[in-house]
Amino acid sequence: MRMRHAICLAVTMSLAAALLHPAPPKKSREAAYKEDRAVIVVTGMRLNEDPSDYRVDLSVAEGATVKLTAADGTVVEKKTEPFSRTGGKGDGHHTADFIVDLDTTYAISMRFKDGTTIRIDDYRIPKKWKTHFYFHGTTGTLSPSSILRFGEDAKMKLRCCAYAVYPIENYRKLGGRQLQ
Repeated sequence: MRMRHAICLAVTMSLAAALLHPAPPKKSREAAYKEDRAVIVVTGMRLNEDPSDYRVDLSVAEGATVKLTAADGTVVEKKTEPFSRTGGKGDGHHTADFIVDLDTTYAISMRFKDGTTIRIDDYRIPKKWKTHFYFHGTTGTLSPSSILRFGEDAKMKLRCCAYAVYPIENYRKLGGRQLQ
């Protein structure tokens, strides 16, 4: 189990590293943290956790369909697109990005090209987390992003990961182009 957690952490650090940047100046940070919405970045991967043949396949998220369902029944669905910090072709990650309200519950469903569907229920970012977006290997510095939840299909070795980016201005600064 420790190996699985370590491998998951290593893979998620790859996307988180693409999302990280220095903290904004204090004055703009205070204004930004008044926002009550965040962006979730949903991606997928296949993990081979065999230590003798460890592999991460990010290509499985290409062409996947992600559906976000709010508690009130509102559904938003979209295909994944390349995500690149520079706004270019991407670095292997394919994501579907959504603006969500803090303190609102959502269900996330990701359907991969092979038909496998992974669902994450009861996804919610509490308002009190606004100032607690710390990178998992934190040194005490604020981070604009963090993986909050993942779901997996053990048989197919597929994983769906939902990252939160807060405040929203950080999404654009980090290269997010789906939400304009």
